[in-house]
Formats: sequence, structure tokens, C-alpha cells
Amino acid sequence: MTRRLLERLSGVGAVRAGGVLLRTTRYELSLWSDDTPHRAGETADAVASIEGHIDITGIAEALVLAGAEQLTLTIEDGRQLKFLLTSSGGGIVARGWLP
Repeated sequence: MTRRLLERLSGVGAVRAGGVLLRTTRYELSLWSDDTPHRAGETADAVASIEGHIDITGIAEALVLAGAEQLTLTIEDGRQLKFLLTSSGGGIVARGWLP
């Protein structure tokens, strides 16, 4: 299965853990679509996954201690993305979709 890049988002957003602001930081997100056949009425550009990177300099320990299930990134347009930290360098993957 191949993936196709739909959109890249970047900016400065707020990282929260359980509603508590940990930090405002830079983010880069990539929204991907699977290039698979779709049923009638489905859009071919449906987002299959969201991956990216945040700058965790100085908050890495706080992110780990906060618990992986409670992390949220609020991007510049106000949408919120629940995410998991996937690397010590700030790699993230979405646990849901941007509404």
C-alpha cells in the first residue's frame, strides 16, 4: 500500500497534558492518505494518518511523566490533536484526527 502526502502543517502550538499547558512549541505535521480503491461516495483524499515532529527541548521529561494518553497539541488554527510521542527527538503520531 502506498501513501500520498495530502498536506503539511507547521507553526507554533500549545502542548498540553491533561489540560495543563506544558509549553508552546514549534510543530510540523504531515497528513497522509492511503492510495487504495474507495467505495462509491468516499473521498479519495481521506486522511489515513498524521505524523510529525514537535520541539521537546526542555520538556521531554514532563511529556513522559504526563502519560502518553493525555497529550494534546493545539495548532495555530485552534484545532486540537491528541498524540503519542514516538521518539526522544520529538517524533509524534496522532491518536485521532484534526476535526
